[in-house]
Amino acid sequence: MTASFLILRIGNTRLALPMTAVREVLPLLPIDAPPGLPRPLLGFVTLQGRPVPVLAPHLLLDPHAPLAGIDLFAHLVRLRDDICLLVDRAEDVVTGAVGPLAPGHSLNAAITGELPLADGEVAHVVAVDRLLLDGERATLAALTAAAATRQDQWTAT
Repeated sequence: MTASFLILRIGNTRLALPMTAVREVLPLLPIDAPPGLPRPLLGFVTLQGRPVPVLAPHLLLDPHAPLAGIDLFAHLVRLRDDICLLVDRAEDVVTGAVGPLAPGHSLNAAITGELPLADGEVAHVVAVDRLLLDGERATLAALTAAAATRQDQWTAT
């Protein structure tokens, strides 16, 4: 299957997101990080007056990965389901055919294949709908609603 993908860099890893899952790529915006958030949830950015959760994809794919500092030139990739992924860099949009991934090499089957790139490297293709489990999505929705309530309380005065 040939499709278009947004190529992302996170450290030394390259990921490929299907363009059908991407709403927009944004520069780094202020992230509000109230205490007590789950580790992969970095906080919330305000877009069009509403909080949008910001997730660290490398922590979703490897829960034991270290949490590094945020580079000022990082990008936020806003997905169609109104979640942002914080990545070191959104590099390019490419079209290509996805090759198979060895069985058992993906947490929650979130990595679905490998996309060969022009420079000889490979990007891991991410199935966005598999990044979070149903319970995690429910928790994220509740935390986002709480962030919206908190934001409304501060702007109501």
